[in-house]
Amino acid sequence: MANHNDSRRRSQSIPLLLGLLLLTPAVAFANYSIDLRLDKSDGYYSVGEETVCTATLLKDGKPAVGETLRCTVKRERDTLRRDEFVCDGDAVEIRAAMDRPGWLFFGFEIIGPDGKPLQGEGIFKHHMKPTIVGEIGAMHDADKIKALDSRPADFDTYWASCRSKLDQIPLDPKMTEVAVPTASRGKVQCYSIEVQCLGRTPVTGYLALPVDAKPGSLPAYVNFQSMVWRDASRSRAIAMASKGVLALYVSWHGLPTGGTEEDYKKISRTRYEEGGRGGDTDRDTWFRHDMHLKVMRALDFLKSRPQWNGTELVASGGSLGGIHAITAAALDREITTAIVSVPSGCEYNGHKQGRDSAGLYRGERGIARLEADPRRAVTLAYHDGVNFAPLIQCDIYVCTGFADELCTPSSVFAFYNALPATTKKFMSTSPTTGHYGTTKNTAGDERLSEIFRSVTVDD
Repeated sequence: MANHNDSRRRSQSIPLLLGLLLLTPAVAFANYSIDLRLDKSDGYYSVGEETVCTATLLKDGKPAVGETLRCTVKRERDTLRRDEFVCDGDAVEIRAAMDRPGWLFFGFEIIGPDGKPLQGEGIFKHHMKPTIVGEIGAMHDADKIKALDSRPADFDTYWASCRSKLDQIPLDPKMTEVAVPTASRGKVQCYSIEVQCLGRTPVTGYLALPVDAKPGSLPAYVNFQSMVWRDASRSRAIAMASKGVLALYVSWHGLPTGGTEEDYKKISRTRYEEGGRGGDTDRDTWFRHDMHLKVMRALDFLKSRPQWNGTELVASGGSLGGIHAITAAALDREITTAIVSVPSGCEYNGHKQGRDSAGLYRGERGIARLEADPRRAVTLAYHDGVNFAPLIQCDIYVCTGFADELCTPSSVFAFYNALPATTKKFMSTSPTTGHYGTTKNTAGDERLSEIFRSVTVDD
């Protein structure tokens, strides 16, 4: 590939034959990949220190020649620049730095002769990012990332009042035994569950446990579902129970179990109010407030099971499930370990420091909605992971990937850095992974292996 620096770009014409081959993005391309490296393999830098990223585009495993490669460099949510290179078989080098604690992102695309990024089989590495052939990121002084103070003065008393209101609602659980795979028959029992709760929907999901488990004999584990229109995972609940665990897998939406993915998607068109933003000018009426109530109620149900040993209780979740695992750890003192992977819902006011807002309010449109009515910022402050952080006393294992554009690593560090100094906390990171299940909670995996004998983390 051609060498490149910040002050100079070189462009060359792409041969006509290559252009014709790459013109239509719907066709299956050669198998492209990209070798990406930072001069610091862990991706951690100091403010003002230059990050050096090298990239080699590969075609069917060999250095590509003739393709146009574009690198988009972002500082937090803002595009710093876009560099284009015509590949000549050598590595290209991109340099950038941060003038404040935060995140740098490098995303790579192959550009066709029409100036548009190619997409299709053999190009993208994840279907949610169909043009990205490779991505990598770096953090600068990650331990110094701090959120602006948005914690309401009555934050603790507000959630205590929610707890009191919930306590007035009987659990009234409905449990229906469901089939398990042949290999688990006689070893594991599984139940579809529905538990009464405040809000729009009940708690729904699957409870699984070993057959004939004695009272007080099992450690307990709850997994909070990520933002997918699907049933809670019966198979994962059964797999966890097969390891000697009282396992509860909870849906975020509270819809009846057993439906197909298409069933849930149809329901989403009418019941998912304003894409989850409905009622966001009031802390009690926001659509996603209900989910936090379901977190508490799911734990109420799990702890009511006679098989729980009363000493080991693990809360886990990724993305949307990550903020729910945070809520669980903050509001339930009986949680002993929290496994929080690439969490959403952290630092809704990040845009005020040149970062991004969290979750549904990220990007220009999300921030514009937030700023259009000051009541929204108040609502979100009561549900921000950063504001739950001071309440967390249990051991907590967090992970983030430096290529995560959905739940940005800066927002995750804003939460992590807000945890009490007395809380035992562990962070797993990777410069080359992002969202959608690509970032692993390595330290959390290891801890769960110790607790549950080789159980792995869901993300």
